[in-house]
Amino acid sequence: MEIWFKQFESHERQILVKKVHDTEESKVGVQYCWPEKLFEVDFGLWIDYDDDDEESCEKAEKSRDKLFDSINQESVDSTVSDLIQKLKLDD
Repeated sequence: MEIWFKQFESHERQILVKKVHDTEESKVGVQYCWPEKLFEVDFGLWIDYDDDDEESCEKAEKSRDKLFDSINQESVDSTVSDLIQKLKLDD
């Protein structure tokens, strides 16, 4: 069974990391999501592909899957820390 979601605890937050596919914009990616007090953070890394080229889509999906598979606690901690600082969420 293919895994589409991973859940982590980082910086006192529950982080959902998920594979995504936006067929309308011909892109695939990995998104980090978590709730804050006043809004939800939804941050993604996207890979575009040529909608008319099946091989392009397959390559994009393979790249997305490789990225998703490489995500671990350390990488989530680093990414979340960077976003918290940039968005000034701990002020």
